[in-house]
Amino acid sequence: MGNMQIYDEILYSYKKCVKTGFTSSITDPAIISRGNDLQIRLKKNMTLIKTFKNVVGNILRSLKGKYIFLLTDNEGYLLDTMCHEKILCHINFDCSIGISFKEEAIGTNAISMAMKLKRLVYLEPQYHYCEILKKWHCIAAPIIVDEKIIGYLDVSTIERDMTEEMNVVIELLSDKIANEYKNCLKNSELVNKNIDFTDKQIKILIMLAKGYKELIISRELGIKPVTVKYHKKKIIEKLCVKSIQEAIVKATKLNLIDID
Repeated sequence: MGNMQIYDEILYSYKKCVKTGFTSSITDPAIISRGNDLQIRLKKNMTLIKTFKNVVGNILRSLKGKYIFLLTDNEGYLLDTMCHEKILCHINFDCSIGISFKEEAIGTNAISMAMKLKRLVYLEPQYHYCEILKKWHCIAAPIIVDEKIIGYLDVSTIERDMTEEMNVVIELLSDKIANEYKNCLKNSELVNKNIDFTDKQIKILIMLAKGYKELIISRELGIKPVTVKYHKKKIIEKLCVKSIQEAIVKATKLNLIDID
């Protein structure tokens, strides 16, 4: 297993699942974040999700094996997944955004163990508590920024045992996600300090991003069309771009507007 010291923790987790009456034959996770709670989680972790997509997207294209990468928040709720299409048919349970990987939701698993031990954990198939995870080799590691865990990265495969090299890869990936996340926050803070949009300009930019025409915007906001044109000019100047289309793209990337 490569992590002899966690056998006792695995056994303790098993006993806890049995004691609470948690059944190992569940077909889906017992806890899932939905509705408004899920939207709040996703919005809160927007920068982390974007960083995960960028970092994992780059490495996934170079991997030859069948892997699925999972990103959870610091409470173990799934925020995003990335994988090879050919592995999707092997996932035999609900793996939608919002499911929980807490011990009480899906039994003993790599993410729940990483949450408990606050370090990288590798779990072979037979050490998972629930049957739906019994064929998966999983490595999970915390993503740590300024000594605070902001989420967990998991890579799983059914293909073969995870090697020591893959353990190192996951540690490097979690560190890279943490560093890029930190840089994104710094850049966002600098941008927000330097770009001082008025509330009206934010509203106009969001409406433009949604395809509203100037005349409609003027009617909706109760201002003259010429005032809309003036604010568009100011938006372009503040973002240092050449067109309103470029302004929308840049504002979206910098998380200055949310058009969902």
